[in-house]
Amino acid sequence: MRSFRSAAALAATVLAVLLGLCLPGSAAAADGHSAVPAAKPAAAAPQAARGTASGLVSPQAIGDCPSTYFCFWVNSGYGDGPGKFSGANTNWGDYSHSSCAGGTWNNCASSGYNHGTSGLGVEVWNGTGYTGLSACLPKDWSSSNFANLVWPDSSTSFNDSISSNFWTSNC
Repeated sequence: MRSFRSAAALAATVLAVLLGLCLPGSAAAADGHSAVPAAKPAAAAPQAARGTASGLVSPQAIGDCPSTYFCFWVNSGYGDGPGKFSGANTNWGDYSHSSCAGGTWNNCASSGYNHGTSGLGVEVWNGTGYTGLSACLPKDWSSSNFANLVWPDSSTSFNDSISSNFWTSNC
């Protein structure tokens, strides 16, 4: 029991450090699209709903997610995917994935990893067109289970609720 508490404390510390880091970089997305200028201060990363968020990336997730991409999976534990974006996307419903409930990636991600480039974070939104709740995920941020997270300053689950994204240096 003592080693479990020590491991949990270490994991929480690593998560806090990872969620707090975001290096400055270019505001251009990897596909040449410019990031949408922030009209308000950038949102924080999702918050642990029950204190069980994971900041550590599994080896298979790293292998499945190419450098310069934000990758996401249908299932927790990096299963069924990944979907991969290197640019800004106003509507995840434009990208099909047959095992998602609606047949598209819209509101379908349950785990993810920002393997982006140049220190850029990826800002994700729960509405299309960069509307609704938002969270900024710094480079190398990951979570193996979005069900353990809520959108910043809300009680809304992060699981299966991402609809748009863009790259930013404002994390």
